[in-house]
Amino acid sequence: MTSHVWVLTLLVVYWMIRVCFLRDKTMIYWTFFAGFIFAMLFWWHSTTLNQQTMASQPNWQGSLIVQPDELKCQGDYFQFTGVDEKGHRLRVSGYLKAAHEKQQLEKIRRPVKILVRGQIQTIDQPGNLNQFNYRTYCFSKGITNLLSKTTVVSWQPIQASNPIVGIFGLLHTWRNNMRLYCQQLPKLMQTYALSLLIGFKDEAFDEDMEGVTTLGLLHLFSLSGLHVFYFCWLLRQLFLRLRVTKETTSILLICFLPAFLIIGGGSGSLFRSIMMAELGLGTTLKRRHTQLNVWSITMLVNLVFDPYVILSMGGQLSYLLSFLLIFVGSYSSFRRAWVLNIVSLPIILFHTYQWHLLTSFANFLIIPIFSNFVMPLVIMSAATFWLIPQLSSWFTVGLQLFHQLVTLLSKLPGQIIFGKPPLAFTAVLVIISLAWIAFPRYKRRISWLLLSCYLMGFIWIHFPLHGEVTFVDVGQGDSILIRMPFNRSVTVIDTGGKVGFLKPAWAKGPEKKHTPPVLDYLHSLGISKVNTLCLSHQDADHIGDAGVLLAGIKVKQVVIPKGMENSRGFQSKVKPFLQKSALLPVLADQKVANLPFEIVHPFVEGKGENHDSLTLWAKFGDDNFIFSGDLDQAGERDIIARYPQLQASVVKLGHHGSKTASAKDYLSQIRAKIGVISAGKNNHYGHPNPETLQTLKQLKIQSVSTIDEGMISYRFTSHGFTNWRFVRRNYEKDTVH
Repeated sequence: MTSHVWVLTLLVVYWMIRVCFLRDKTMIYWTFFAGFIFAMLFWWHSTTLNQQTMASQPNWQGSLIVQPDELKCQGDYFQFTGVDEKGHRLRVSGYLKAAHEKQQLEKIRRPVKILVRGQIQTIDQPGNLNQFNYRTYCFSKGITNLLSKTTVVSWQPIQASNPIVGIFGLLHTWRNNMRLYCQQLPKLMQTYALSLLIGFKDEAFDEDMEGVTTLGLLHLFSLSGLHVFYFCWLLRQLFLRLRVTKETTSILLICFLPAFLIIGGGSGSLFRSIMMAELGLGTTLKRRHTQLNVWSITMLVNLVFDPYVILSMGGQLSYLLSFLLIFVGSYSSFRRAWVLNIVSLPIILFHTYQWHLLTSFANFLIIPIFSNFVMPLVIMSAATFWLIPQLSSWFTVGLQLFHQLVTLLSKLPGQIIFGKPPLAFTAVLVIISLAWIAFPRYKRRISWLLLSCYLMGFIWIHFPLHGEVTFVDVGQGDSILIRMPFNRSVTVIDTGGKVGFLKPAWAKGPEKKHTPPVLDYLHSLGISKVNTLCLSHQDADHIGDAGVLLAGIKVKQVVIPKGMENSRGFQSKVKPFLQKSALLPVLADQKVANLPFEIVHPFVEGKGENHDSLTLWAKFGDDNFIFSGDLDQAGERDIIARYPQLQASVVKLGHHGSKTASAKDYLSQIRAKIGVISAGKNNHYGHPNPETLQTLKQLKIQSVSTIDEGMISYRFTSHGFTNWRFVRRNYEKDTVH
């Protein structure tokens, strides 16, 4: 569905530009004919990938051909993409048991055949609404399955079966050698060189480029026309020194540019730039008609090789903005930057949900600096490091000045959490934005129309008519969002998080910066402030991501069970990030402002352990809810003893469905009808426990689990209308009642 909407948008855009700018009405029929053909191509490509997908297998063994630049080791974790004998592309991951195993993998410098054992898994759809679609990403790379819990049995170098395979292997080897070389540069220079020159983005990139991301400048680090320009310029200078003629130079560039596509990482934007450069070498690109034909051929060829390129933010921006530059290339720098930002804004909002007021100014200011200062600095640093390493340190000082400027601008006020506009609405915004350029006679009317659309979209997202109780799929953990209609109050119960284990020094990799699913979901809803964050107890699978949430969004108050503030988990995971958030340790029956719950546990001060779990009760829509963290059966019985009239038709089952919770008499007395289980797929604890499921069956309580359903949402209105939605089932109403 998504691909067809983007195809339809492209058709409308292309037709509008052709008719309005070039007065070429005959292209209408060819445009829609090509759209139909490529829609069929998308369907065929998707069907083929589904047919190539293997069924899950608990014990699989086979040999995979792996390129050296595909292999990545971080601590004891390794990952690579390999191709088996039948042509299946697999994303392989696992954990190493000893330091010497890691050393052996890191010695791989050329294409190898690796014998592995592991579990074949299908690639799940995202478990949460508006979450990054890893399945689509893998399919765009031709990856059909995951191989997890992998053990590397052995590996050996391979000989190319034909010259073409040999050339591909050689290019991947060069790319890997360039990665190892760039990793020797000073830290900040290393991050820039890896991403700009060969398209590698590691954990350090996300950390270092936070300011760049905030200002919407991330497109600078997608290999694009600027990088191809520098590559061609360097080759031309080399051939000029060798006294090669211009004609021969053009032929050599046509031969060398495809090699740069592999060395540069093969992104969609890089493919576009190289393909347009290839076509441009054989013709004069001064007329709009010719430029548009080159752009069209490039996109069609790219879609043949990678139909998913149009679904990624990078691909959409690369083609849309290069398309637009054909018609606004004669504008002044400021006007051109302003126009490009206006047209790209709907796509940026659709993928990132936010926009900074300084984005247009930052693009106007930073892009010339980046083109004329940063890019040459990175190239010179990488080129001279092997001969004069000290130069790279000096160059890094200049790079740090640029980086500090970007960081300073990103910290200025102006960040707007818009939320995720619907896909069809995004397409409409893109078309209206282009009409604003295409019809200058009606610019004022179209401007008002565009502003009205943004305003209506903002109001629709930020003031919903319904409220929701959403159990976020965080894997093995808990995180629940409760928001009232019109966003009158927003409450989050727990944040999820991973349990850490002690490891030897060789097994410790760099800390991975990530966005908790609940924070990403909040931003997609346009929520920039949480009224109350409730933390049930100190376990990492409940509060491990609390620090990231507190740093990423404004939280007015944090409610915890009394005594938990002295626990080690709270002191390390929450307290350093509280800043302006008020901390409220509570006991049962205590009233908290702006909290739409009654507190029914704990009764006495504790240590923030399972039996001290904060337990909350409330009515939403037509149903009563109770949320009990990891509360055990003894605590459940204490609740019904103190509140004998307490009823809750919907119960968040304690301790992820473990047998230590969900006492039969407790569930019976509160008259539970639906039990919600928040647990991770294939978790090590065996949650939910068969005894708990048997108890639910005996009491005729319907169970729903994030393992099977992904994100579980209960929507309600002030007038009593309610419904359930399960993300993985991809429809809203179900038989849950």
